[in-house]
Amino acid sequence: MIAYKMRIIDLVNGKLKNDPIGGVVLSTPFGESKEARILGTIIDSYRNSENTYGSFTIDDGTATTRIKAWSDKVQLFDKFNVGELIDIIGRVGEFQDEIYITPDNIIPITPNYWIYRELEISKRMKELIENGLSFEYKEEIEHLVPEYASKPPQKEETYEEVTEEVNISEVEDALKETKIEELMEEVSEEAITKEITEESDDMSFYDEIDEDEIKESVYDLVKTDPNISKSEMSNVLSIDELDVELAIKDLVDDGRIKLKDDGFEIIE
Repeated sequence: MIAYKMRIIDLVNGKLKNDPIGGVVLSTPFGESKEARILGTIIDSYRNSENTYGSFTIDDGTATTRIKAWSDKVQLFDKFNVGELIDIIGRVGEFQDEIYITPDNIIPITPNYWIYRELEISKRMKELIENGLSFEYKEEIEHLVPEYASKPPQKEETYEEVTEEVNISEVEDALKETKIEELMEEVSEEAITKEITEESDDMSFYDEIDEDEIKESVYDLVKTDPNISKSEMSNVLSIDELDVELAIKDLVDDGRIKLKDDGFEIIE
């Protein structure tokens, strides 16, 4: 299932419905999916004393949301600190009217990466607006209060201040006045890729590869070497690990592979 790239304001204003096979499906103007992909700044971090639950509060300038992890997923938070910029892909969840994400993967990003993503989303928003969809949200979005050991996660309160409501007419005007494609060229996809590669040894995040093609390529690698790691797949296919993770989840959901402690198993 596709993990749509979106702003946090789109995530927290999405509509949820239960999935018969488990979990929830999030509906936004970008589409319906059980997963989402967002980025933002870590503004708060929490970990319980048993190290069995942890959360990051993420802010992207449009709203805030929480990234929540349990059990072995908590270790995904180990290499990140408050103030850092991250890109997250994960499953959407809901508890006491709060929409959050349980991460499958988190990667560090640069300011230029963030700019490119904003332009990428703005371009998609323009297309959807032209097709009659709306990004106007009437409800005020509240900031999330930090989690502390002395206060259980379910008893969350909110600050009085709220995120400014997005005025879609202003967005539309800005999109009409500026050719987003030109801005994206100015940011330079090649320069961003080089910057990220030099800083974190990650591959390009912007290669336009068909999702079905990625899935089949990952499947072929697993058939060739059932013990291949996700990072090795990323290097071989020159794609980021988030796309590898998504392809693996699709293959598991399709019943074509099974996850094992030491790799994968092909299901004939």
